[in-house]
Amino acid sequence: MHIVGCRRSGTTLMMELLWYSYAFSGRGEHETSLLEPVPPGETLYLTKKPPDTTRIIPAFLRDSETHLIAMLRDPRAVVTSRHPSRPDVYFASFQRWRAYAAAIKRLADHPRCTVIRFESLITAPDAAQADIEARLPFLNRRRACPGGINRAFNEYPDGAAVPPLAEASLNGARPFDATRLDGWRSHLPRIKGQLEAHPDLTQSLIDFGYEADDAWTDLLEGVAPYRQTYKETPPSPLRRWETNLRYRLKTRRYLHSRGLR
Repeated sequence: MHIVGCRRSGTTLMMELLWYSYAFSGRGEHETSLLEPVPPGETLYLTKKPPDTTRIIPAFLRDSETHLIAMLRDPRAVVTSRHPSRPDVYFASFQRWRAYAAAIKRLADHPRCTVIRFESLITAPDAAQADIEARLPFLNRRRACPGGINRAFNEYPDGAAVPPLAEASLNGARPFDATRLDGWRSHLPRIKGQLEAHPDLTQSLIDFGYEADDAWTDLLEGVAPYRQTYKETPPSPLRRWETNLRYRLKTRRYLHSRGLR
């Protein structure tokens, strides 16, 4: 089981919910690529890594024992989210969201890929969990204690043991809070800056069902745009070449290790 999605889209929360609710044999560290070797003896191993979203499609398509959960979130919420490790900057750009969303859209109809919207997870965790279980019938729920009831998403984080790195990324293990969904409205200068840099943001919101039209942009009337350089500049051609080569080699080693030459 591997979790992908743009940074700040709920991949860490999904990782912790799955570990909390289901009987996995083991899990990776906070960020572990699908292409890293699975430790010997694991029968149902859980990992997640957002940057894998655009890089693992060839390996995923060839490995019938790999299942994905892809997290999708309103890009306005993604581009206005801050990571506790760098509270002075915004952590993801629309450019990144767009690339990751395109990869998720490509896999959305694949039987081994389950797309979960962050908004649905927060507002209706029971329904999101039922969807996951319907698509992944091999999952078995953990019990809260011997003889106790099976754990459910809506009980999180009661009794959860959250690793330090995950807890930091989550800004603390907290109950579901739907008020977080409109938090982007408090960052309109950032939204205005991203919209000016990427005018297709409005059409993406429509295409992915987050808005019916562009009426929401009325909120930005008279707002001065905010821009930052952190993680906003595309990588150089040399860096892209190096990254592509590295992932090709990792994919080859992964498929070899899985007997899928």
